[in-house]
Amino acid sequence: MIPLLSRADARALDADAVRVYGLPTCVLMENAGRGATGVLLDRLRGAAAEAVIVGGLGQNGGDAWVVARHLVVAGMRPRVFLCGSPPQVKGDAWVNLNALLALGVDVTALELEGVGVLEESLRSAKVVVDGLFGTGLTRPVEGLAREVIRVMNAFPAPKFALDLPSGIDANSGAVMGENIRAAITATFGCHKRGLYQQPGAAAAGEVALVSIGMPFPTRSSTRLFEAEDAAERVTPRRPDAHKGSAGHVVIVAGSDEAPGAAVLAGVAALRAGAGKVTVWTRARALNAPPDLLVRPFREETPAAVEECVAFVRDHADSVVIGPGLGLDAFAATLCHQVARQMKMPVVLDADALTHAAADPSIFKASPGPRVVTPHPKEAARLLSCDVRDIQADRYRAVLRIAREFQVVSCLKGSHTVLAEPEGEIRVVRRGSPALAVAGTGDVLAGAVGAHVVALPAMDGASVAVLQHAVAGELASVGDRGLLASEVAAALPAALASFCSDDVVLDDV
Repeated sequence: MIPLLSRADARALDADAVRVYGLPTCVLMENAGRGATGVLLDRLRGAAAEAVIVGGLGQNGGDAWVVARHLVVAGMRPRVFLCGSPPQVKGDAWVNLNALLALGVDVTALELEGVGVLEESLRSAKVVVDGLFGTGLTRPVEGLAREVIRVMNAFPAPKFALDLPSGIDANSGAVMGENIRAAITATFGCHKRGLYQQPGAAAAGEVALVSIGMPFPTRSSTRLFEAEDAAERVTPRRPDAHKGSAGHVVIVAGSDEAPGAAVLAGVAALRAGAGKVTVWTRARALNAPPDLLVRPFREETPAAVEECVAFVRDHADSVVIGPGLGLDAFAATLCHQVARQMKMPVVLDADALTHAAADPSIFKASPGPRVVTPHPKEAARLLSCDVRDIQADRYRAVLRIAREFQVVSCLKGSHTVLAEPEGEIRVVRRGSPALAVAGTGDVLAGAVGAHVVALPAMDGASVAVLQHAVAGELASVGDRGLLASEVAAALPAALASFCSDDVVLDDV
């Protein structure tokens, strides 16, 4: 799995370069700038001849001066701007700024000239290199820098960001007041967490990793979960496999108000690989396919709850509870009894999460693995906060849920993020905006239920999230109009796409 580093991790990586590998910081800056220039010329060679480069006062500005120097050496004449005053530039950045000046390049200080001169250059620019701020930004962008970012974004030339789009928080992907909207980001030495959560992911555009001349980091608590990672965990079935060996998933879901949720979760569990699925449902009229075994609640009494619990205990290899189940006392009792008594993996989704938010004792002393699959609003209920707090730092939110409730937490959305109590976080960057439709969460819950039969909870949930995301890509035409049932139908093809021997893996 590809490590995603925080701001502190990135600083530690730079420190290791000096302390462990004996690489001076000026060498790291040179490697970063030279590598970024290579990416720029590879992706936008025709535009690079008419580049505008805007650097800040710090190390990110130093990277920009290296890029400018290498373009000059290649015979190009970039127009170069400093957001600030030259005497404020220090250290390695000052060395590289002086080297650029020694080549006869004019560097316009915007603090003295104002942004009007930048606007004039941007009118004819074919690409704009952003070297204002890197991973070190810890407070909202303001003043001259904020105005410079607004001016840069106002013109159509593609933006090429160095390390991180300026104004994006390296840890969370949040916007720090104002941010560059890049077409390409050349990130240095390692991938950053902020590049793989929204809005940072959208702001970054295409991400290209640039080596800074030291070994790629292998240790991080946060990682991308990719096709090859899923392929390592999903083993081919034995030739003598049968429905019993494939796992029996029990779905406790559906009501008269939402009968389809149970069907979607049940079909998805089969499509994701379960050998047998039984649906316990409150819906009196369930339009279920014959592939599902349906056991309706004939009455809603304590005895009915015990009958369901006994069935689960005796027959299930995993349980999915909550989709469309309802928010009344009977549904609450079901959720509590199943979650607190069962030794097999239990996936809590939808209405089960609302019951858990109302009474977190649902997770108290759980005898087996528990997976929760909240969307941001459900996560906010679990943590008694606002949805904006969840989305402002999804890494923090998903880890809080995992630790406070001792579960594997799967926070749904663009770039779904998973966490377990021990602190490991995984990000699945695949998916499609077309998945933003009712019922796709039920499909995901069913898929998770199928995979946690054979895999540890964190692995099973990760594989299911990736499978679900790829199914959404395969089944969608454009960014809307997708049906949840179509996502379920595409689950087998999605799994085959990254588990077959001839799969072409993503180039990161």
